[in-house]
Amino acid sequence: MAVRLVAIDLDGTLLHDDMTISDYSRNVIRKAQSQGYEIVVATGRMWDSARKKAETLHLGNVPLICYTGAWIMMSETGEPVRQDGLSPDLASEILLESKRRGWNATSFMDDVIYMDKPNGTEEKYQKYRSKKPVYIGAEFYHPDKLVTRIVFADPSLEKRLAIRQVVEEKFKGQVDVVFPGDDFVDVHKKGINKAAAVRFLCDKKGITPEEVMAFGNTENDVPLLQMAGLSYAVSNADEVAKEAARAICPSNEDDGVAKTIEKVLL
Repeated sequence: MAVRLVAIDLDGTLLHDDMTISDYSRNVIRKAQSQGYEIVVATGRMWDSARKKAETLHLGNVPLICYTGAWIMMSETGEPVRQDGLSPDLASEILLESKRRGWNATSFMDDVIYMDKPNGTEEKYQKYRSKKPVYIGAEFYHPDKLVTRIVFADPSLEKRLAIRQVVEEKFKGQVDVVFPGDDFVDVHKKGINKAAAVRFLCDKKGITPEEVMAFGNTENDVPLLQMAGLSYAVSNADEVAKEAARAICPSNEDDGVAKTIEKVLL
């Protein structure tokens, strides 16, 4: 079956390690769009950060999947297509648990980054963000609105595994937890992922999963790579993404996404 929609992750997949998109990749992706392929950026980034990267592709006002599928927004107008997240009560339980255990926690609400207080991680992770955190003290642990996601950060894999185990056991059936790369542990409402977001867009256009081509590199891409009829993990991807994908393509540094689109579709 022919490909009709191409879903592309950003960090570690389309973006080079210096967070740029090559002119070659940009031109190939725009050519694919001009030939009738639907192009969808599907990223774990927050909306404002994702939008600024998507703008450089010059695709027009197209759906942009961010927060690993929790939000779908129109890339130019900012019109929300779908927004979901953790209920205030559930988010509060998770955040209070993190406080008891001394985890470095960050929450995202209405595309704003919130923290209790500075914890020394901000500068290291700013490369993924377009905004600075807002520090709100004790209020951080008692959100009064939908929390798009909660992120824990720790450079130790052992500690990240421990955080994940606690969250998955204590909040079983209520959340999905993934390692999206770097030092992060992402916590979303159960059922939120890139595959569900892409499927939502496909349903609106009468596109089947078999007509989707997808690219990714980490665990938060796994459901999408498994769903798509044609899926690729870049050669620099985590093993879990490589196992989920149907094929391997050249690395992000070698413009693997664009080379594959050019070879297979153009």
